Amino acid sequence: MEVTANIFKALSEIIRLRIMRLLIKAKKELCVCEIVDALDETQYNVSRHLNILKNVGLVSDRRAGTWILYSLSSKNVRFNQKLIETIESIPSDKEDDDMVRLRKRLKMRVKGRCVIGYKGKGG
Repeated sequence: MEVTANIFKALSEIIRLRIMRLLIKAKKELCVCEIVDALDETQYNVSRHLNILKNVGLVSDRRAGTWILYSLSSKNVRFNQKLIETIESIPSDKEDDDMVRLRKRLKMRVKGRCVIGYKGKGG
């Protein structure tokens, strides 16, 4: 029960819900710089929130050269799928803007990979 409570605590911040929505909608790994630019937030802020989501098992990361790529976790698949469905159903005024920025950012990839750093706030 405590694990579940920690998951819901992690999802209590709007930025974390926005990060989750990006990962859900993208349906692919994203590097932190792509998330930073899509959310128009600082790298420090995004990294801090990604770490919280990772610590509760909602997000996974892997290193690819100098990049760290984030995706939805494959742990607790059934529970996480229900959370994903719930997150997708939440109305959001920010979602469209985030997705427009993410699509623009993903067009900058070379051979499907991020090759430039972030240009968002503080970057």
